[in-house]
Amino acid sequence: MKKLKKLAIILIALAAVAAFSGCASSGAGGASCPAQDSANADLKTQKKMTKDMFYKNGKFDQEAAKQAYFETMEKLGYPISDNLRENMWVTDFELGDFPNVGMAGIFWAHENKHGVFGHEIILLPNQMLIEHAHVAQDGLPAKNECWQARAGVTYCFGETGEMDDTQLPEVKVPESQKKFVTVHKVTKADSKKGNVVWLSRIGSFHYQIAGPEGAVVTEYGAYHNTPGNRYTNPKVGF
Repeated sequence: MKKLKKLAIILIALAAVAAFSGCASSGAGGASCPAQDSANADLKTQKKMTKDMFYKNGKFDQEAAKQAYFETMEKLGYPISDNLRENMWVTDFELGDFPNVGMAGIFWAHENKHGVFGHEIILLPNQMLIEHAHVAQDGLPAKNECWQARAGVTYCFGETGEMDDTQLPEVKVPESQKKFVTVHKVTKADSKKGNVVWLSRIGSFHYQIAGPEGAVVTEYGAYHNTPGNRYTNPKVGF
C-alpha cells in the first residue's frame, strides 16, 4: 500500500512538471500558462467599442475618445505623463467611424528652425490611422519619417514591406476604408522587438492598423505642415 501511495505521488509530481514544461514551451498543444491565460482572457472580455459610445447627437465626443485612449495606454502599461494628459489631441478624421478609424497624438517637438519633429501616435485596438502621404508644400520638402512601437504592436503598410497584406488575414482594413486602400505591403512594428520601420519612399502613401491590444507609436520625422498631407479618402478632414 505504501508503495502504491509513493507511486501515486511520483506520478502527480511528474504530471505537474510536464504541465509546467508545456507552459514554458511555445509548441502547439502544450499546457497553457497562467499569464497567457490571463492575457487571452483580457482580450476575450475586452469591452467592444461601438460608434454610439463616441458620438453625441452626431458629433464626435472628444472627451470619451480621450478616456478610451488613456484606458488603452494603462492596459498596455504605457506611462501617462502630465504633458500627455494635458496636450494629447484626438481625431476621427471627420469620417464618423471611430473607433475603427482614428487616432490620438501629441507633438513632443515640432519646430521648423532646425526641422525637428517628434510625435506620439496612440491607436485603439485594431484601429486604423487613415491612408495618406506627405508632399512638398510651402517651401518644405516632402516629409520623411519612421515609426517605433513603444507599447503594443502596429502594422505599418506601404509600397514595400516584409509581408503582403494577404499574409495577415487577422489584420483587417475597416469596411469604410477598403476602397481607398492603395498599398498592400506591411511590416510589423513590435514594442517587444523595438524595431524601427521606415517609410517605403518619400512621398508614398502609407497607413497603420494597431494590433488587438492597441498601440503607442513614436514617430520620428522631418518637420512638415498639415497642407502637405494627402489622403486617398476625399472625405477626410484633419
